[in-house]
Amino acid sequence: MADVMSMSRKPTGMKGKVHDLATTLQSQNEALGVEKGHVHSIKAGNTNSSSGMQSQLNDVKRYFGADIQRMMQEFEVQSKLQESENVRLQQQVTQLKGEKTSVHQQIIALQRRIEELEEELGHE
Repeated sequence: MADVMSMSRKPTGMKGKVHDLATTLQSQNEALGVEKGHVHSIKAGNTNSSSGMQSQLNDVKRYFGADIQRMMQEFEVQSKLQESENVRLQQQVTQLKGEKTSVHQQIIALQRRIEELEEELGHE
């Protein structure tokens, strides 16, 4: 009942305005406290989210690092295989060139022999 009386008898004038301002200030302070709590929880969530994203980024970094390392090793193995194959083929090319030269010399020798035989047959 006293509340009803105080509600119906608001102070007027300067005291009333000060009382209204104090009430408004108190309610705004309470709202500000609530908003500060929201901001704090958002900041905490952002920190957790950032650390979670950093963890995921580190995982991706490790994965790609391992993948690149594996590819480099495979490349080195393939490179060595290719080098040995190149050496083998170069040896075959050298051998074939030698055989070609030998065959060419044999052809020249046979042509000379044919010419000699033709001269012998032509004189008889």
